[in-house]
Amino acid sequence: MNLQLLDFDCTEDAEGVVCWDALAQPAPAYNTALLHEATQVLQWAHGFDSHGPGPLEHGADWDFDLQVTLITPGLAPQVSQPRFVPSTGQLTLWPAPTALQSLSLSLTLSGTAGFVQAFRAQFGLP
Repeated sequence: MNLQLLDFDCTEDAEGVVCWDALAQPAPAYNTALLHEATQVLQWAHGFDSHGPGPLEHGADWDFDLQVTLITPGLAPQVSQPRFVPSTGQLTLWPAPTALQSLSLSLTLSGTAGFVQAFRAQFGLP
């Protein structure tokens, strides 16, 4: 699977937990495509291990953090609450962006060695 808008950077802590971080803020015309990519990543992750997400220190294979901010020129940024429903594969935002707002989207995935290896292979990451 090829990602066009989400560009992940990888870090590893002393315990071997790997985190993949992506931050994107494209023009408003790309909001739908950006949300689609985030949805694809989350669908894949839930398919990898339907018991996740959850704290790795409690035995989960993976976890994630998704944050979205709505950007309107000339106004203060507004936090939007994302909600991903694994059973339907739907990602919704509240409030939803208008046609003039761009999205600032931050997605962090962390996981065990097996999750990381599969994530790299699925999304063609080094």
